[in-house]
Amino acid sequence: MRKQDLLRDLKINEQTDISGSALDIDTENIRRSVHAKLDFADSERKQMTMRSKKKLIPLLIAATLTIGVTAFAATGTISSWIGSSLSRPDYRTLPTEAQVRKDIGYEPVLIDTFQNGYRFKDGNIVKNRLQDDNNNVVEKFRSVSFTYQKDNDEVIFSQEKFNSEVAPFGENIADVNGTKIYYTHYINKTVPADYELTEEDKAAEASGKLVFSCGSSKVEVLKVQSVTWKKDGIQYQLLQLDGKLSADELVDMAGEVIEK
Repeated sequence: MRKQDLLRDLKINEQTDISGSALDIDTENIRRSVHAKLDFADSERKQMTMRSKKKLIPLLIAATLTIGVTAFAATGTISSWIGSSLSRPDYRTLPTEAQVRKDIGYEPVLIDTFQNGYRFKDGNIVKNRLQDDNNNVVEKFRSVSFTYQKDNDEVIFSQEKFNSEVAPFGENIADVNGTKIYYTHYINKTVPADYELTEEDKAAEASGKLVFSCGSSKVEVLKVQSVTWKKDGIQYQLLQLDGKLSADELVDMAGEVIEK
């Protein structure tokens, strides 16, 4: 049985290096007072586990979409992408270009509201680490992840600048001013560690229609779709989980970013 344990592959349960050291989180304390932990965790980087699905899933899926096919760097194959962010937003209002440049080292594309009505909700600085098959760090970099919302439907907009070469992933469904936009979609099924794949599961996984990840206490299914493109050395992605938008609508949003 070929079971793709995304949590294991991306090493989500390992401590990630945030600013030279990582902090252990008292899981018992989290259980007792989640909200209090969020309120006072400004200076802490949380280990990403299924307990923090809002932060884990977008980062997990985004990394999976990026390295779902073979990715090459100057030193070899990239096999894992580890990302971490604060447990609460770094940005509660749309930041300035100067602020983001200071935080991540390069100039972002800033949009308060897309033409279809999706408005900036909050955002995070993400610290990323690319590793090869031997867990050697190939590259470290910072990126931003902004959440946009309309009628309780959300779109995650990521902007990432890195030097490693990553092959385009997905179907090239549009070209805007010479920039190719790639679309991918699938069903992500998160299952308990002892879950046994059914024959139907195996067939869906083999076809690429279903991707499995382990770590939840029960079976959970999410519809995942995204558009990804690269311009001026920066990779951009618009990601939806169980979202309402069509592929064409995501492409239209990507076009706004490209033409900005």
